[in-house]
Amino acid sequence: MVYVTYFVQDAGYGETDVIIFGRAEAALERCLQRAETERIWTVDAAELPLFQAVLQEADRQLAGAPRYVHLEAREKARALCRERAQFAVDVRRPLK
Repeated sequence: MVYVTYFVQDAGYGETDVIIFGRAEAALERCLQRAETERIWTVDAAELPLFQAVLQEADRQLAGAPRYVHLEAREKARALCRERAQFAVDVRRPLK
């Protein structure tokens, strides 16, 4: 949701400070790292306002941005995830 909302805003539909998106992305990365190392899937309570801001922006975008903008943003987010997934394999650990 963070990436899709960012890409919709980048297309001209949104006013959330870009820093919020960057901090939300970093919070997600920390959550994933905790999940990998500690098997704990949580977001720090102090970071919840970041996701609240992103979700509020997403709600406004759903009401105001055309469907094609959402579809294009979704495709950009998918492409970004595919690109990052290419580098996600840790060669130091054997695949199970």
